[in-house]
Amino acid sequence: MLGFIIFLSSLFPSFIAVSAESRAYMDKVLLQARDGARAELLTHGAHLCSWIPASGAEQLFLSKTSEFGPGKAIRGGVPIVFPQFSNHGTLPKHGFARNAEWRLVSSGVLEQGAAQAVFELQENIARLLIWPHVFRAELVVTVAEETLQLDFSVVNNGDTEFSFTTALHTYFRVDDIAQTVIHGLGGLDYRDTVDGQRDCHQVEELLQITAETDRIYGNVASDILIIQPHQQLQIRQSGFADAVVWNPGAAKGAQLADLEPNGYQRMLCVEAATILKPVVLAPGQIWTGMQIMSVQSRS
Repeated sequence: MLGFIIFLSSLFPSFIAVSAESRAYMDKVLLQARDGARAELLTHGAHLCSWIPASGAEQLFLSKTSEFGPGKAIRGGVPIVFPQFSNHGTLPKHGFARNAEWRLVSSGVLEQGAAQAVFELQENIARLLIWPHVFRAELVVTVAEETLQLDFSVVNNGDTEFSFTTALHTYFRVDDIAQTVIHGLGGLDYRDTVDGQRDCHQVEELLQITAETDRIYGNVASDILIIQPHQQLQIRQSGFADAVVWNPGAAKGAQLADLEPNGYQRMLCVEAATILKPVVLAPGQIWTGMQIMSVQSRS
């Protein structure tokens, strides 16, 4: 915990410019640290749409053709995948958290000057019908200087055990995917979702995206770096055992109606995740995962 929250009147809810029918789902929360770092979130999905460090450059990709509305998943930013990753189960793809209305618990500036927002999601009648478990999920977003920290936790408030898979489906903005490399995955085993191969091994230290890529790396213990000519972005995770690397490539990207034309060239997903071995929580138990991202100029 970085300190006590001081509420700011300037951090008020407002609305995204969408249809009136959708506005109830589009409450917006703005965060700004004392050093100028800022973030923008929606209560719909507790969705982080923008992260601008104190140095002033947007770090998240948000598709210009993404849908905003009830039951719609937003293409870009940081969708929360819970309690099911992809189609690995009986729930709708990526679960219900990214399309749900979360409650804003608090937002403001901490003693040290960082800005922070806390969101929570619990069971309701509709969710119990498809996932019959009593839970509380919490997302804490903290932004300051050149760093963004996401803390995600789930507690079992029921009287029966349950399991889940989860991910922070972070879309990073890149200037050109052809000039972007990923460092830190060398030596890891991965599952290749594109060709269905389950027992792959990455020998190369650097990964460059040259075609559709969808990989689940297991046992991630080291930092991952996204390296571009002008900057390096460091990703550190804890609690999350896996990492997903995804880019749809040109052909698959063109099939996604909510991805802007050639959007694949300007985005890269590196997701903190727990997929290969689901989390199992007994009654009263809590699980926590964290992803910290920091930007450093290479000029």
